Amino acid sequence: MASVHSEARPPALTLPAAQIARYLGAVSILLVGAVHAQQYYQAYFNVVPVIGTLFLLSFIGAGIVGVVLFAPVGRLGETLGDLVLVLAALGGIGIAAGSLVSLLVSEYTPLFGFMESGYRLAVVLAIVFDVLATVFLGVFVLSVAPRLVKAHMTERRTR
Repeated sequence: MASVHSEARPPALTLPAAQIARYLGAVSILLVGAVHAQQYYQAYFNVVPVIGTLFLLSFIGAGIVGVVLFAPVGRLGETLGDLVLVLAALGGIGIAAGSLVSLLVSEYTPLFGFMESGYRLAVVLAIVFDVLATVFLGVFVLSVAPRLVKAHMTERRTR
């Protein structure tokens, strides 16, 4: 029986490109959360029904995802660690892409009764960080997921 460790390609947790994408994605999603927190607390989005709650949830979710992406999950084992990171990255992509789509929709039509107007600094930063988080975390997932699938298929065959 061939071990997953004996493959020519190193485990995803040790792939430099995957690691770089992981950490840049973590920083980007934390910045997404920071923009939402700033807008919630200092730009008074906390009083906007629904949108304020979504900003707060984005801040909390982005913080959780960012912390998980920085955590030393490799200690859980190679496969479980990669799985935790992929799930966190997918959550981050959902937060960033959802934020980006919602922002772009709100530029042209009311979203939950709120319509954004113009591209002030916070809007530009939100767009930039949403795109960066989505791209970096997407690269990470695409780097790691094939190895996870292969490990799962190998495990199923050995049962």
